[in-house]
Amino acid sequence: MAPRRIPCRTEISREAFLAEHYAANFPVVLQGALRDWPAVQRWNPHYLKDMIGPQIVEVQSGRVADEDFERNMDGHRTAMPFAEFIDLICQPDAANDVYMTAYNSGANQAAMAALHPDLGFLDQFLSPGAEGRHGMAWIGPAGTFTPLHHDLTNNLFLQLVGRKQLLLVAPGQTPRLYNDYHVYSRVRDIAEAGLIARFPDLDGVHVHQVILQPGDAFFIPVGWWHQVTALDFSISVTHTNFIWPNDFYQDHPS
Repeated sequence: MAPRRIPCRTEISREAFLAEHYAANFPVVLQGALRDWPAVQRWNPHYLKDMIGPQIVEVQSGRVADEDFERNMDGHRTAMPFAEFIDLICQPDAANDVYMTAYNSGANQAAMAALHPDLGFLDQFLSPGAEGRHGMAWIGPAGTFTPLHHDLTNNLFLQLVGRKQLLLVAPGQTPRLYNDYHVYSRVRDIAEAGLIARFPDLDGVHVHQVILQPGDAFFIPVGWWHQVTALDFSISVTHTNFIWPNDFYQDHPS
C-alpha cells in the first residue's frame, strides 16, 4: 500500500484538526491560513530594519564551517545589532552561515516585540494565554538548512515570507534513519545523492515533500522526522502552545 499523502486544507474545523491530525499524529498543510496577516504583506528586509534597527539580537553564525552546526548550536550563538544581521543575510552569498532560529527566541523576545502587532493568531488550535504566544521566529536567506531531525513536541509551522521546502519521514521509519544521538540522524540531508551506498537501511524509506508558500501553516506532529530548506529570503514562526496536551518531551530520554 502506498503511503498516505500529506493533505492540503483551505479550511478545517478544530474538531477535524484534532481527530484527523493532532490525535492521529499526521501532518497537514493549512493553505493560506495566514494570508490576511499584515506580516505576510509588510515583512521585508527594509521594513524589519526600520522596526527593530540597532537593537541587539541573538542569532546562529559560523554554521558553514561546522558540519554539525545544529548539534553544536550552543557554540554558534552570536549577538549583533538586528540591522547588521539583516545586512548580512541579504548578501548574495549569505546561504546557510547566519540564521536566526527558534533556538534564539528566548533572547530575542524584547527586540522582536515591535513586530507582534503584524501577527494574527490561530486561536482554534493555539492557547492565547500560553507563554510564547507570539511563537519563535526563524529569519534567514535562501539556502538556510536545518538537517534531518525530529522534535519532542507537536509544532505549528507558520510560513510568513518566502518559500520553504520540508522533507519528512514518518516516525515508524525511525529504525531505518540512523538515529545516533538524541533527536538527530547520522543522515544530515536525506535528499543527498548516493546516500544508499553509505546508509543502506534508507533504501525504500518514503520521503514526503512539502513546499510552503507565504501565508501557509503546516502541522508537524511530534516524532516526524523532517529537514527544512529556505528557497527564498524567509521568515517563519513556530508555535508549540496548542490547546491540547503537548508535553511529550517529558517522556523522552535526555
